[in-house]
Amino acid sequence: MSAAAARAARTDRFRRWGRRLGVAPVALIVGALVPLPSAGGSSLLGLPNLCGFRALTGIPCPGCGLTRAVVCCCHLRFSDALHFHPLGLLLFGGLVAISVLRLTGAEKRLRPNAYEWAAAGFVSLLLLWWVLRLLHVLPWPP
Repeated sequence: MSAAAARAARTDRFRRWGRRLGVAPVALIVGALVPLPSAGGSSLLGLPNLCGFRALTGIPCPGCGLTRAVVCCCHLRFSDALHFHPLGLLLFGGLVAISVLRLTGAEKRLRPNAYEWAAAGFVSLLLLWWVLRLLHVLPWPP
């Protein structure tokens, strides 16, 4: 086998693993590597708010606090995650479930549209939560 063929075989193996793993485990690893939100709770990595929706409208977006909540979950700080966005726990659980399903190969036993239905359900909950925040029924994150 030539060097180019060996390199191509390694690259193909890497791509197959990348497709098999997907984004979920990578998101969990990145969330675990990012430090917890600052003491005031308003920033990750000391960065300013990067939400384009909020910059344009002045209204926090439906996912406001979700990234900070998932980062807290990745650090096993579940009570802090609830403080930022309660649906962060659900998203974290979904990422863990997807990672386990993909790594074990059990994903093949799911119905064909399982991910689409789960995503649609999550987005529906996210929009409902946002409306309740807009109506001041639920508090905004810090």
